[in-house]
Amino acid sequence: MKKKTFVVITIIIVLAILLTPVRMNLKDGGSVRYKSLIYEVTKIHQLAPGVDDVKPYIDGFEVKILGITIYKETDE
Repeated sequence: MKKKTFVVITIIIVLAILLTPVRMNLKDGGSVRYKSLIYEVTKIHQLAPGVDDVKPYIDGFEVKILGITIYKETDE
């Protein structure tokens, strides 16, 4: 019984460490990245180069799991 509870508590602690993100503000115009040991989520809000008739920002969303991009959508 004690070994089973120890294993369950250990698994909960390991998952909490692996899944808890850290917020990082990027210096590219306002993007925010939430990064943990397993995944990374980035809300992109980046200054675009100055071109006429184009939005001044690139907006989007990116999801990476274990360093592999799973989803990326940007409005340029």
